[in-house]
Amino acid sequence: MKLFVFLIILVILSIAELFFYRKHALKDLTLHVSFSKPIARFGEVVEVVEVAQNNKKLPLPFILLKFESPVSLQFLDMTNTSLTDLFYREDMLTMKPFSRHTRRIKVKCIKRGFYSFVRVNITTSDLLLIEKITRTFDNDASITILPEEVPLPKLKTLLSITYSEVQQRRTLLTDPFSFAGIREYQSGDPMRTINWTATAKAGDFMVNQNTSTSTRQVSIFVNLEFYNLKESFSLLEKSISLAYSYMNELRRAGIPSQFFTNGKDMITGIPVTDAISSGDADTLRRGLALARIDLSAGVIPFADLLEEFIPSTGADDYIVIISPKYDGAFRPAVRNAKKRRSSLLWVMPAYHSTPAVIPDAELSDNYMRWEVRGHDR
Repeated sequence: MKLFVFLIILVILSIAELFFYRKHALKDLTLHVSFSKPIARFGEVVEVVEVAQNNKKLPLPFILLKFESPVSLQFLDMTNTSLTDLFYREDMLTMKPFSRHTRRIKVKCIKRGFYSFVRVNITTSDLLLIEKITRTFDNDASITILPEEVPLPKLKTLLSITYSEVQQRRTLLTDPFSFAGIREYQSGDPMRTINWTATAKAGDFMVNQNTSTSTRQVSIFVNLEFYNLKESFSLLEKSISLAYSYMNELRRAGIPSQFFTNGKDMITGIPVTDAISSGDADTLRRGLALARIDLSAGVIPFADLLEEFIPSTGADDYIVIISPKYDGAFRPAVRNAKKRRSSLLWVMPAYHSTPAVIPDAELSDNYMRWEVRGHDR
């Protein structure tokens, strides 16, 4: 009889304990997952900061913290992490009354993009572990991973062509009434530019140097249309990286640039473009804009992009078109652009296995194949 009464009391207490925990276990309990920084470079290691806080007297025998993470953030320690189309991170701990838990998890940024944690999950239980109690919290953490930067040696040919074109135009557009200084005579300088007074003082030929009437700008058009039947993204990512790195080097050389892409911003849904600029703040803004291109959202036709924005480029701009796509409506659109802006270069990102492309006669002197390592996936 006593045993029976004891069991009844035990059941009543267990039920009471369970109902109490159902009502109070997740009360005054918070969880927030954030990043150690809002912007990261491609390949950089950052931290995911996990903070849970129990702001009440009630102890929790265990809590399970869970959140989803894109595979573009690679956990350096895969313990408690499972992988499907996303990473699923789970961390278990015990929380005493009025306690706080902070965990820093290192992740490597392995793909350009904008990523966020909008929901996080906590699971706990009653003291007797009879029932799991779960709650989902809203979360507002986000991180932008900038495009991969192309090493300078791989840009050497493109930069050499660009500097040659820009310098040639500056030479053609010198202002004879604008004096910039005196320098030593070089082969090819016109005799009329010799400064005879300075020559007599220096004992060597010296010439007047005039300023350019125009600072030549580079207008970059990036075509993100699919370039094969598999609808691969890999060379499109290389195109974005090339555009980003190319603009950074132009800025360092003091050459202003602007860019236009037919890729859509993942938040606004409009094509990503940026007008003439050359400062450090502009470089970051452009990197953020390129990072937010969503290749899965489709693009506007490249011919339409050229038709809309070629008129907004300067008559003396150097036009650089970056496009792994080389067939269909692309070439007629480029030929039409060349009729409007004769100073033009088509850069085609390609793998070694990418078939050789023979450009049209009109484009034979305006074509450059830019090979990268790897293959289409």
